[in-house]
Amino acid sequence: MLPNSLPNSLSLSLPNPRRCLLFVPGARPDRFEKALATNADQVCIDLEDAVPLADKVTARRATLDFIAAAGICRSELGLRINRATTDLGRADLVAIASGGFRPAFVMLPKVESAEEILGVLDVLNHAEIPLIAQLESPHAVFEARLIARATRRVQALMFGGFDYAVAARIKPAYDGWLWARGMIAAAAAEAEIGVIDVPSLEIKDLAEVALDTQRVMDLGFTNKSAIHPAQVDAIQRAFLPTSHELAYAEKVVAAMKAADGAAIAVDGKLVDRPIELAALRVIELAKLGLRDKDSKLARVA
Repeated sequence: MLPNSLPNSLSLSLPNPRRCLLFVPGARPDRFEKALATNADQVCIDLEDAVPLADKVTARRATLDFIAAAGICRSELGLRINRATTDLGRADLVAIASGGFRPAFVMLPKVESAEEILGVLDVLNHAEIPLIAQLESPHAVFEARLIARATRRVQALMFGGFDYAVAARIKPAYDGWLWARGMIAAAAAEAEIGVIDVPSLEIKDLAEVALDTQRVMDLGFTNKSAIHPAQVDAIQRAFLPTSHELAYAEKVVAAMKAADGAAIAVDGKLVDRPIELAALRVIELAKLGLRDKDSKLARVA
């Protein structure tokens, strides 16, 4: 049954925040450690677009060996395989399953249906590996609700904006992407999973990267991907509240507690349960740091 109302409680604990997913080319093993050194919440080694056809097998082996040897690290370390419906993609999945590898997640590019997700589970057998489904076509956007709820193993949806732009005959820019972003974010929110935005191509103007991140946050995105280490801190800081936002959130929670959960005015604005839930999220995120304070980013203990 589809949820049709706001839940009474939301998952507010953030032991594994996922604000930025940094891509690193699978054909460049020399960059793997550098990617982890950024402290991105997630690092994704890419075996798809970033690897020439002649290097696919070598990149797969180097990637899986690195993941196996990485051990415990701050970043969640996973990989993007080739499309699961292709021979290369199936070979990637078989290598993961037969070798007993346990990446933090597997990203599936160009997903078009929930059935594709179920087909991946058949190959991975009983490996409890979270999946990220990348939606890159108009059809995939229309199927987003079903894909998001295909299995509890779907951790997040990701918007593949540049492939989508070609298929949808639009410019790869904010206005052209607005409808698809909204649809994907809503589907992910309904399924109570994460949702990752397309990376910014800007690698020098980090203020622009942060602004772009804040704009998609307003649409409901919980994570923005990155294609360069320089983008990581700007993205992850953008998801943090300011000291002013934290102070207001704490005031809201205190007022609601004093009112025993009844709607009440705070600073001239009506506050009720949905506003309180949003305030609690702000307080949890503030444990990671504040956007207008120290730049050190640390996980919740």
